[in-house]
Amino acid sequence: MHLRILSLLLLLSLGFNPSILAQTNRALPNCPMHIIIALDFSASERGFLDEIQTVLYALTDRFELDPGNLRIGLISFNRGAQLIMPLSGDTHLLEETINKLRIPLNVYATDIHAGIELANREFKRHSEASVPKFFILVSDGDPHAHARGFGFQADIASIQKLKAGDPANDIDPVHVFSIYSGRDSSFENRFSEDVRIASILHMKRLASDKNSFFYFEEYPELVNFLEVVSNCF
Repeated sequence: MHLRILSLLLLLSLGFNPSILAQTNRALPNCPMHIIIALDFSASERGFLDEIQTVLYALTDRFELDPGNLRIGLISFNRGAQLIMPLSGDTHLLEETINKLRIPLNVYATDIHAGIELANREFKRHSEASVPKFFILVSDGDPHAHARGFGFQADIASIQKLKAGDPANDIDPVHVFSIYSGRDSSFENRFSEDVRIASILHMKRLASDKNSFFYFEEYPELVNFLEVVSNCF
């Protein structure tokens, strides 16, 4: 948590403004890919909206969207899931959508599975076969469910379907990245700390592999990866 706050303060001290990122020169990828980013909009994430927007700009400001090349879609989830922006090749629409993001008040639900299922439907409807597909999940891993001991199993079932695809019906598998946006410092209370660790392990399990999980402050590594795969050699 302290690292995230320090990072945000550093950006502010340097005169950070989201619109500055939107004004940078973007590159049009020459290797097609479709990306859906799912954002945890539960009440526990409300204090981090500025940071979530910072990550979104970091993930998108290097690229020029294009309908035939790079499409990005945005999903939010709390109680259920909402399609904020369908898979689109419109850079201006993406900028406007990120600027207008708002987290509702007091929605204490983290239906990660609903976000995954909505992403799966969006890929099936609006993504083309054989185009590499990436799903980026930004969440604190639903600590409430881990405190109860149930409610997170549906996430596993949903993510397995997304990862596997359905080759027999020309539905491509999707590579999953997860970014843990929860508390990064330990709790003194043993129960709270056990829940925090369980949430982190859950986010790691949702990712496609160990190299596809990131703590919040590590998101630049994911940006760099996407930049590499967006260029065919």
